[in-house]
Amino acid sequence: MSPARTDNSLPPYEYPEETKEALEYADLEALDISKLSQPGGKQTLAKQVVSFINKNGFFYVVGHGFTDAEVRRQYALCRAVFDLPLEEKLKYECDTASGDFRGYKPRSTGKLGARDNDERYNIPKFTPEHERPHPQVIRDHWDEIRAFSLRVHNELLLPLLRLFAYVLELDDEDFFVRRHRYEAEGLEYLRYMQYFPRPKDEDAEGGNIWARGHTDYNTLTFLFHQPVVGLQVQTPEGRWKHVRSPRDAVIVNIADALEFLSGGYLKSTVHRVVRPPEDQANRSRLSLIYFARPEANIILEPVRSPLLQRIGLGERSEKERFAHQVTAEEWARARIAKDHRFRVGIVDQRETEIIAGVRENFYD
Repeated sequence: MSPARTDNSLPPYEYPEETKEALEYADLEALDISKLSQPGGKQTLAKQVVSFINKNGFFYVVGHGFTDAEVRRQYALCRAVFDLPLEEKLKYECDTASGDFRGYKPRSTGKLGARDNDERYNIPKFTPEHERPHPQVIRDHWDEIRAFSLRVHNELLLPLLRLFAYVLELDDEDFFVRRHRYEAEGLEYLRYMQYFPRPKDEDAEGGNIWARGHTDYNTLTFLFHQPVVGLQVQTPEGRWKHVRSPRDAVIVNIADALEFLSGGYLKSTVHRVVRPPEDQANRSRLSLIYFARPEANIILEPVRSPLLQRIGLGERSEKERFAHQVTAEEWARARIAKDHRFRVGIVDQRETEIIAGVRENFYD
C-alpha cells in the first residue's frame, strides 16, 4: 500500500506530566544494546542477562537508537487514530472471535466495560499477507509507520534474539532469528493503545485493575516510553511493583513463545495494568507497543541447548511438555479467541484452558 498523500499537519504530541506520588517500583536491569557492536560487548551483556533473567523477564533496553522525537511522532499518530469517530474506526474492526488481532478493537461498554476498558489499533507486518484497508490517517503516513515498525524488528528484536541464542550457548546464533523472518507468515504487529480514565468508585468495584495479571503470548513485547503509571510486574516473591518508564528506554518483556523455545529458561513474565495514581487518574493512558512473534508455522518446542542440557531444564516445564504439538499461530489465535469470549460476555468467567491441555493462570 502506498500513501494517498503526504500530510505533515499532525499536532505534535507532548507527554503527560510524571506522577509526583511515591510509588514502589521494580528494580529492572538495563541492557545497553549499543555494546553489541563493541569488542567484548556481547559477552558482557550475556553475563548481565544470566544474572537476572531467572528472576525477572522484564528489563530495559537503552542505546537503541530511537529518538524521543520519533517516538512522540508515533504517539501523535496514535492520538490521531483514536480521535477518529467511532463509526469510522469500526470499519476496520478486527475479528478477535477467530483469533485475528489485525485492525481496530473497540472498548466494551456497560457492564462489560469493567472487563475491557481500552481500545487498540494493531498494524501488522508490512507484507502482502497483511494487506488490508486502514484509516486515511494511517495511509497518509504509511511509509513512516512502516519504517518505524521495521526498525523495531531489525534493530531491537533481532539483536536480542542473537544475544539470547548466545546465552543459551547455541552454535548457531541466528537460530531464533531464522524463526522470526519478517517476510514470512506471522501475526507480528505494532499496536496503538488507549486506556480510558474511569470514576474512582467504578474502578474500586473492579479492584482498581484495568488489565488482569497475565503473560503475553508472543516472543518479546516492546513498550516505548509512557509516563502515565499503571503497568505492574509480579516479582518472584509474588508482590506487585510498578514499572518505571524512563524516557530513553524501551521496556521489554519476555513472552510465552520465547519461554517455550528456551525450554523454560527465559521466563514469560506476569504483569497487569492498574488505575494510575491520583495525579494522573483523569488522563487517558496511551501506549505504543510492538509485539514480536515467531513465524506462523514454527513449532513451539525447546531448542537443543548445551546450557539447558547441563542444568536439566526443559523436562520440568509444563509448557515445554505440550509445545511439540502447537505452532506459534495456533497458540496466539487460541489465546486471542479465548480472551474475546470473556471480553464480549460469551462466558462470564475466565477460561483457563487455552490449547492442548495447557492452562492459563490469572494473578490478581
